[in-house]
Amino acid sequence: MEERLEQYLQRLPKVEPGRSLAPSVMARIAERERPSYRRYKRWVVVFGAAVLFVLMLTTNLPLTPRLELFGYRTVRLVFCSTVRNPKTVAVAGDFSDWESIPMERIDENCFALTLRLRPGKYEYGFLVDGKWVPDPLSLRAVADGFGSVNSVLVVDGDTE
Repeated sequence: MEERLEQYLQRLPKVEPGRSLAPSVMARIAERERPSYRRYKRWVVVFGAAVLFVLMLTTNLPLTPRLELFGYRTVRLVFCSTVRNPKTVAVAGDFSDWESIPMERIDENCFALTLRLRPGKYEYGFLVDGKWVPDPLSLRAVADGFGSVNSVLVVDGDTE
């Protein structure tokens, strides 16, 4: 079969392409315009990635479940008061430059707050109706230098 094909091909007339064939083909290729969406495809992808990155860093949307960016860890502080039905509870510590952060009431006597902190050791305490109260659930405490005690929070096992 291969021999027959070879004989057939040898009997075909030999035709050389003219000098104008290559330039005419190239001119037709150049005439075709690329679809416009291809020009913008790269920019759409870059813009979308940038928007997603900004949302991941600046919002609490569940865009990255269990992915902690840049070493931050999620810490939930819960305070249950022995005082019956406190009006306000806030937390303050060196993680907030000692500015008080209001906590959310989750029960009649319990309040909670979720923070994103870098691994390390933090001193903190609660402000219950304006009065400084160390965390009763904390296993570590240090003197604050003002005659009271600060609780110590260790994030991600840093023991120093």
